Amino acid sequence: MPTYEYICEKCGKEFSVILSIREYEKEKERMRCPGCKSRKVKQLLSSFIAKTSKKT
Repeated sequence: MPTYEYICEKCGKEFSVILSIREYEKEKERMRCPGCKSRKVKQLLSSFIAKTSKKT
């Protein structure tokens, strides 16, 4: 499942959330900071890893 990274614009706390793509679509408008409970959160650009099978 994808990991989404956010930063709270109120308190500055960075946090990660693991959600399926379907859950992300439902929750992205209701995301809250786990520290101060503010909804002023901004999604960060983060890296990802794609694992593929080795073809022989």
